[in-house]
Amino acid sequence: MKIIVALLAILLSDSAFAAKPYNVQNLMLLQPDFVLSERVEVEDLSKYIKSVNAAAETSLASIAKPIPTAGFIVIAVRPGGQSKIWLDFSPALPPAIATELRSSLERVEPFKAKGGVVVFAINSTLWGAAAGERQGPSPVEWQEAMKGADGPMEVGDLVERVWPSKAGT
Repeated sequence: MKIIVALLAILLSDSAFAAKPYNVQNLMLLQPDFVLSERVEVEDLSKYIKSVNAAAETSLASIAKPIPTAGFIVIAVRPGGQSKIWLDFSPALPPAIATELRSSLERVEPFKAKGGVVVFAINSTLWGAAAGERQGPSPVEWQEAMKGADGPMEVGDLVERVWPSKAGT
């Protein structure tokens, strides 16, 4: 719970409610607090999220034909400095914008995760869109990976299915 409260205070202190290219609505921690507490320091996670938000703002600011949309930037960080970004917006971003945004976010140096993957999502609106009402992220790649599953899957296992680690990493 401490992680949630600290991160929420930090994120909301930077939020503005103007129709900017990128607005954070909230942060969704997709793993239990005890897991996150073991795998990442709050300050490191906070700095990383601020850097991701700055990169998103910069990337989206130069888009000539913005399309208002709302959804999630889903982020996984592994030990060893690896990160992976999934975008889950409705309506979906055009492929060129999605590729540019994803690439700019993946260039942000991740925090040092320990003991396993850290997974979270930034619920955001782009170009003045109304906030979405979805309960959580469900990127297309995750939906595909869940086909044939017997029931709910722990998010770390799901991430491993869609983003398999290489041997020795």
